[in-house]
Amino acid sequence: MVFFSVFFRTLGFFIALLIFLIIVSFILHFSNNQEKKQFVMTDGIPNSNNIIAKINLDGPIFNNNINVLGNNLYDFINPSQVKSYLEELKELQIKALIININSPGGTVSATAELEQIIYEFKKNSNTKVYFYTKEILASGGYWVATTADKIFASYGSIIGSIGVSGPSWFYYDNPISLSSGIFGQSIETKNGIEVFSQNAGDGKDLFNPYRKPRKNEIQHLQNIVDDVYNDFITKVSKSRKIEISNIKNNIGALIYSSNQAKNNFLIDDILNYETLIKLIIKENEFEDYKIYENKVSNTIFENLLVKYINQDKNKFSFESICRNLETNISVVIPIYLKNC
Repeated sequence: MVFFSVFFRTLGFFIALLIFLIIVSFILHFSNNQEKKQFVMTDGIPNSNNIIAKINLDGPIFNNNINVLGNNLYDFINPSQVKSYLEELKELQIKALIININSPGGTVSATAELEQIIYEFKKNSNTKVYFYTKEILASGGYWVATTADKIFASYGSIIGSIGVSGPSWFYYDNPISLSSGIFGQSIETKNGIEVFSQNAGDGKDLFNPYRKPRKNEIQHLQNIVDDVYNDFITKVSKSRKIEISNIKNNIGALIYSSNQAKNNFLIDDILNYETLIKLIIKENEFEDYKIYENKVSNTIFENLLVKYINQDKNKFSFESICRNLETNISVVIPIYLKNC
């Protein structure tokens, strides 16, 4: 009896201690999350007033209201997160901003939102903005880069894809069966399945895979894509001083190597990150400087805790991002993700 009494008292003590630690961790994580500084000094002279900020962005540009950015295996660029970065940088009164980006594109709505966020920051702070990529700056990523004073890329990077794609309409002619197996889903067709849809309004069942699209529907979708494309090339033309006819007829929506991109005036130069810093110092005539960079500073316990709390949200995977990009009504072409 004494053994069990001591055992249960000890067990109760450890359970209470564990619960206490979890509660404290919850309070610390959620109460301090908004106040936590997202930027740290990584180089330069601490007393310098010439602050160069660097924002690292990676992945497709995608709105995510549940804000699990950084808690997934795959990164993506969330405009809301970038906005919070820029709000913190306003307080630092930075002189120059490097947006180090690796992005194949994203949805039109998220791309346009991110572009506006950066444009407003630049206009209200008089900060010079430099876009730089070591890997991919394409499509929606390049759209956003039109806000920059200058665009740079490292050797071997991929630039371009100045185009727009709407969702594909897959039509299964007379389907008779659907099946799923270890080799994926299969559909057999031959005058078998009947589909009854309850819709009001012409075209409400857009993208119904069991009927052919009508000519007027295809033209309507094309008009949407054309409208966005015209906005895209207008932004590129104004930002890069390239004739619209040259973008349409010569550059097109192809991707280019860094050398090809420079020859087409899509970027200002090919250089590495260290050379870019030297160029910014020279252009802005800084006698000294310091660099602030966004960092993930969560502890191991915090990361595990957030993953546990967001275990359902973490189902928001790369596949779901890709599926959303492909089915969005008008998608800035995400190269390499188009057929994922």
